[in-house]
Amino acid sequence: MRHFAILVALCLFGMSAFARAEESEAPAGAKSRKFQFSYTATIEAVPEGAKSVDLWIPVPQDSVHQTITDLKFNSAQQPDIAIEPELNNKIAHWKIDAAQAKGLSVTMSFDCVRKEVAATNVDKARELSADERAAQSKWLRANKLVLVGGDFVQVAEAATKGAAKPNEIAKAAYDYTVSTMKYDKPKDKLGWGNGSTQWACDSKFGNCTDFHALIMSIGRTKGIPVKFEMGFPLPTVVDGKPETKTGPIGGYHCWAKFYLGGVGWVPVDASEAQKNPALAGYYFGNLTADRVQVSNGRDVNLVPKQGEDALNYFVYPYAEADGKKISVAKKFEFKDL
Repeated sequence: MRHFAILVALCLFGMSAFARAEESEAPAGAKSRKFQFSYTATIEAVPEGAKSVDLWIPVPQDSVHQTITDLKFNSAQQPDIAIEPELNNKIAHWKIDAAQAKGLSVTMSFDCVRKEVAATNVDKARELSADERAAQSKWLRANKLVLVGGDFVQVAEAATKGAAKPNEIAKAAYDYTVSTMKYDKPKDKLGWGNGSTQWACDSKFGNCTDFHALIMSIGRTKGIPVKFEMGFPLPTVVDGKPETKTGPIGGYHCWAKFYLGGVGWVPVDASEAQKNPALAGYYFGNLTADRVQVSNGRDVNLVPKQGEDALNYFVYPYAEADGKKISVAKKFEFKDL
């Protein structure tokens, strides 16, 4: 009986924590999009003499802003699925005999209703309470490639000069990033795409990971928690262009969220704002429904834990042979429903 009571208490605590997390998310906006998504991973090669292969892929979860249904895996061996507790990533994992692993392909498919995100009352933000700061402490810390404090203080102070209130600091960090960085992925100037604050400061160009590394560094250095979310973009629907309603997806997309006291999580998409200046005002506090989220955070550990170091971020399939990283091919497709 005592064990049952403890189990009930733990369940209630977990439900309460989930409810608090949901309440702190920005409300859903008026727009939504329903689509089917497929995610395929193929193990290309296995080292000679390897005994076993581990394969991991991120699994999308329900939230205030997306509902996942009809989740399926088309592999003969169904994966083990677990949630990593530190960053709350849901992860599918296969353990495969090396002799059967080469050329093995698995596909995850699901339907998603994704809603627009539309933060409200941002101007009513206040300083974090001690409880809020403790609850969001992991989003205040540095990551391997995301600088916080130290030599970066001078950059953060310059970027937010004149801003005093938390919402003003967040907006200044966003404006600085959008105006300072250029969205560019040149093949002859490699180094972008790692989500490195140092790269962003030195090179002033990159992809979404580099933009939001700078956002995270400024916000966290100024005492505002900033989290990082990873997923995939969908093209904006254009009448008369069927390719905007179905087809392949070339790669990932990421965005960030500031945690403001008294308001909750306020989303930003700085790289999209830089590419689309007319939407720069919108992308502070709002996200379109043209996306699906599959993971959270940086310096990601998997379940079971991988043999190599923590992943910089987790959106593409990851595999190891006897604890050493190996190559995995990937393909992503969508279809509006």
